[in-house]
Amino acid sequence: MVTITLPDGSTKEYDSEVTPGQVAADIGPGLARAAMAAEVNGQIVGLDYLIPNGNEATLKLFTKKDPEALGVMRHSAAHVMARAIMRIFPGVQLAFGPTIDGGFYYDFDLDHKLSDEDFETIEAEMKKIIKADEPFERIETGRDEALNIVNDLGQEYKVEHIRDGLTEHDQLSFYRQGEFIDLCRGPHIPSAGAIGAYKLLSV
Repeated sequence: MVTITLPDGSTKEYDSEVTPGQVAADIGPGLARAAMAAEVNGQIVGLDYLIPNGNEATLKLFTKKDPEALGVMRHSAAHVMARAIMRIFPGVQLAFGPTIDGGFYYDFDLDHKLSDEDFETIEAEMKKIIKADEPFERIETGRDEALNIVNDLGQEYKVEHIRDGLTEHDQLSFYRQGEFIDLCRGPHIPSAGAIGAYKLLSV
């Protein structure tokens, strides 16, 4: 059994493992549509995060009006930007793409020197991806399989990061969206269509 305690002190009980998204749907269809991310026992997670059977957990659900959700949306926007750039410039090497105060960024290694003139093209491709509204799918895998994935993708910085920077992690996670897959601990919003206004400002 899983016991979920909500911010108002009320509880919900489930016979087996449950996700924040399922709890949101139980509370109401409006919240299920509006929820973007969650906090489980103080940790920001995606709506697909699995709360294991036999646990008690505190749960907060975040919508677009909450700053916690904004940070997750920015992280998802960084992935959309990376996907757009990979479509426009095949062979690009991905480094890291975290959120920052006021926005997001992603480090790339590519032959083409990006400039402000590329922004319109990249933003147009991002718009297509957001309109398609494909889900962000979390994939968890062992370390060896993760190395195989990034090797197959030809992503040298990710190979180096797994080998040298994630030595204490036996399990790693990726996020897939359509043809795009990236080593990432997350979390992400459910799908790209929820990303609101965005603007690329600098290289």
